Amino acid sequence: MAKPKLKISLSPIAAQIDKAQKKLESLRPRVSAADQKDIDLEIKDLRKCRKGITAFCGSMTHIFKPAPKKPKK
Repeated sequence: MAKPKLKISLSPIAAQIDKAQKKLESLRPRVSAADQKDIDLEIKDLRKCRKGITAFCGSMTHIFKPAPKKPKK
């Protein structure tokens, strides 16, 4: 009998990154100029992270074939 493949989706990670980015963008106008710079840097980092995940994962879903079990001695 064939072993089931392990399917892992990384789209929840991308969704959390998008959610954090939107929250930071909504907070940005309400803070001081110095804090706005910090928020801009955080947003930039989130964009880089999302871009890296998308480039690495492509369709955001990976399917792995489990390794065969070693026989017991």
